[in-house]
Parts: sequence; structure tokens; C-alpha cells
Amino acid sequence: MAESTVVKVRRDGTIILKDGGSNTYTVAYENGDLSFDGGSKADRIVIRDRGTIVGLRKGDDPVPSLSFTVMMREFHDNSAGSLIYFLDNSGPVSLTSSGGTGYEQFLIDIEFTVEGTSHGDANDHRATASKCLCTWSFSEGDPDTISVTAEIYGGVAYTEPT
Repeated sequence: MAESTVVKVRRDGTIILKDGGSNTYTVAYENGDLSFDGGSKADRIVIRDRGTIVGLRKGDDPVPSLSFTVMMREFHDNSAGSLIYFLDNSGPVSLTSSGGTGYEQFLIDIEFTVEGTSHGDANDHRATASKCLCTWSFSEGDPDTISVTAEIYGGVAYTEPT
């Protein structure tokens, strides 16, 4: 199959937050500015013999990051939950961390889907960042915004959902 010739734009994207169970949160009123480190590589350990490079070894795995911004609508909603509830696991429904054994912090998966089929592609396109530790910050303005930043501890997987 040939590579798509359709350039994707921010209108084509959807962000869904997922816990380690069956709970999801579709991000709404977002700016379309999601970004992430998709090509991170392990640290490099350069092997030298008296200053001359003779080899290259892999060092520590990187911790990629992801970020996006949403227009603030509310901080908390005790009955229905909110973006902050999902990020902090502090809402009316108890969420399950996607981290599993060995991960003490509350982690989620962040799924970014880019529409492709309605543009003639064979499939949509998806990047899923796993085991994300999310933080957020608020900024007043016109409109007020919430900026979400995530550290990705489980890597990013790319798929073409049907």
C-alpha cells in the first residue's frame, strides 16, 4: 500500500485518555496543539580508544514527553467528572492505573487518532502513548486554558485502526 498523499490538519485529530480498566475520557474543546517525542532513542555511550570513536552502545532509555492544551470549562464536577478528575484520579469514579506492577504513580494511556478514511486513506492513524504520568497547569486568558504535560514511561505505539 502506498503512503498517504493527504496532509493531515488539526481538525482531523481526537485525543482519548484511558485508564488501565475500561474508563475513557474524550478530550473536548482542545486547541489542536498536541505534540510528543515520537523518535526518542536511548542515550548514546560513545566508546573511544584514545579519543578515536570505535563503537557506540545504548545507554538509558529516554522518557519522552507529550503535551496539549484545552480551553478551561471547569476544574471539578462532583457528579460527572472532568478532565482534571481523570488526570489526577480524583473524581467520582475510581480509575485503574495503566502502570501495573512496579509503577507506584497513577498512570494513564493517551490515544491520539488522526482521521484518514474520510480523506481516502485505507485507515485512520493512531499513536498511543502508554503509562503516562500527567501534570497540568491553569492559565487565565481569553479563553482560560489548561495545559497538560505527560511523561511517557511505556513508549509510543503506532497503529492503523480499522
